[in-house]
Amino acid sequence: MDKVIHESKVLEEVFGEGVHLEQVKFWRGQRRNLAFYTKSIGELRVTTGKIVADDPYSLIESTPFVQVFPKGSFPVELSIARITDPAVYKEGREDLVDERIAFVRVVFGDAPVARWAGAEREFSPDADPNNLYEQARWGYAVDSGTGSLLDAQAYQWLSEQQEMDNPEMAQELMDAWESAAIESFRPSRSWLVTELETGDNIALFSSGFGNGVYHSYIGYAEDGSPVQLVTDFNVYPD
Repeated sequence: MDKVIHESKVLEEVFGEGVHLEQVKFWRGQRRNLAFYTKSIGELRVTTGKIVADDPYSLIESTPFVQVFPKGSFPVELSIARITDPAVYKEGREDLVDERIAFVRVVFGDAPVARWAGAEREFSPDADPNNLYEQARWGYAVDSGTGSLLDAQAYQWLSEQQEMDNPEMAQELMDAWESAAIESFRPSRSWLVTELETGDNIALFSSGFGNGVYHSYIGYAEDGSPVQLVTDFNVYPD
């Protein structure tokens, strides 16, 4: 299987100020205008250097990325698309605007990105990479309308709780997520960075238009060090 490479400049542009793109593919019979803005939601605590990105409600069989990232606390930013139908939108009509989380990134440093590469996930040594499902190596499947980022240590603990069917932990996470959805004021997108009992934390966010298989990409500096980890939720499939 060839390594997935993503050369699109959109991965960086959508985190700029005042970025506007037109979706040339038809959606509900009309073209869409997308205006992006960036929302900082907190910092991800990376204690092992290994990061997991997946649906937080089905972590049992997940795996971290192959790449070892810097350790520390790093900003998590959302690129949110304000989507309007030019045929019906009128200035000031917020009820005609659909906001979706289009991309999420973790920023590890200030160096410019020299190249992008697909973020590959670990898989069992005895597995045949040519027979793996797409999300088992290059992406992750979302069935709850929610994506997440967390350190491998936090993942290990959280997946064990899910495997033991710990109802108290599951309810605490669900309550926190529901409160965050209310506070974010739009039903089409919400986010949360919350602490876990291990001293780690987890970042949760709505995944674009909901369920699907989503890919992540690593931006590398000229010296080969990772400076960004970006997940694309297919709101703007370029």
